[in-house]
Amino acid sequence: MAEAAGPSVSTIPPHRAFVDALAAGLIARHGDDPMALARGLVLLPNNRSCRALSDAFVRRAGERGLLLPRMVPVGDLDLDEAAGVALDSLQDGADIPAAIDGCARRLMLARLVQRFGDLEGRPLGAAEAVRLAGQLARTLDQLIAEEVPAARLAEAVPENVAHHWQQTLRFLQIVTTEWPTVLEGLGQIDAAARRNLLFDSLVRRWRESPPAGFVVAVGITTSA
Repeated sequence: MAEAAGPSVSTIPPHRAFVDALAAGLIARHGDDPMALARGLVLLPNNRSCRALSDAFVRRAGERGLLLPRMVPVGDLDLDEAAGVALDSLQDGADIPAAIDGCARRLMLARLVQRFGDLEGRPLGAAEAVRLAGQLARTLDQLIAEEVPAARLAEAVPENVAHHWQQTLRFLQIVTTEWPTVLEGLGQIDAAARRNLLFDSLVRRWRESPPAGFVVAVGITTSA
């Protein structure tokens, strides 16, 4: 991990254990001042990578005490608590609607899926509706994460394509028509949408008042 002034991109050779090399590099740069390391912020893909990096710091420190940097899993949907760590104050997100519970969301989507099946003359059992609702939820999350309006789904399927593609489009239009109405009635939003809004709040805050310590984004491979 070569040192550079200002924003930079660093790489870790593929033959090195990634989190161990990362922990060693951060300690080498900032470990002389325990508080400098503690003031740092490491953005990671998920909770598992946060745990792995914490373990790597412990291995590297040995019997020596070490104050760890803050680690935030920016790829996880359930970000309320983690984003609070990054934002320093949850008041930054106080005006953002709460995210709908994941289980409740899937069951509500399943009811919409069953309604679609009835309209198509193909009634669906509860288990199949829940399975399809899970697929629908993943599609919705991908659209939200990439900031692609769900209404643009219609542009992806020309009118002259096969019947089953048209049927798939009608199925996906549940997202563009009925689901937003359901959320509005609840006064809630999708977890992925709340994450985007929390990130926007973080961007505004950092532009006005940059973090006091270092910030490292590590191992994040998705464009979102």
